[in-house]
Amino acid sequence: MTPAIAIAILDRTISRHGQTVLLRRGNTELTVRAFVRDFRPDEIVGGIAQGDSNVVLSPTQIAGTPFVESILRNDKVVIRGRVRNVQSADPILIADQLVRINLQVRG
Repeated sequence: MTPAIAIAILDRTISRHGQTVLLRRGNTELTVRAFVRDFRPDEIVGGIAQGDSNVVLSPTQIAGTPFVESILRNDKVVIRGRVRNVQSADPILIADQLVRINLQVRG
């Protein structure tokens, strides 16, 4: 699978099944679509706590913004009006190109 195909599939999935969230870094805010789900009980290991959520972002959504370089631990994600703290960000690459960002959020 090429990076372009992976991004296109993710964009289509998020468009159809995702929700609007707000990324916040200090005074900078960006409204994006993301796929949000709670972690399953069998995934609660290591640094994942009950109540944490997985937020999937497409690089298409953050292109040309301050968030494109990295999502930081101090960043926030507002989901359905609830401010959540980014615990970790896992960039997914195919052939050295960013195709997806998985966030673990808490709060």
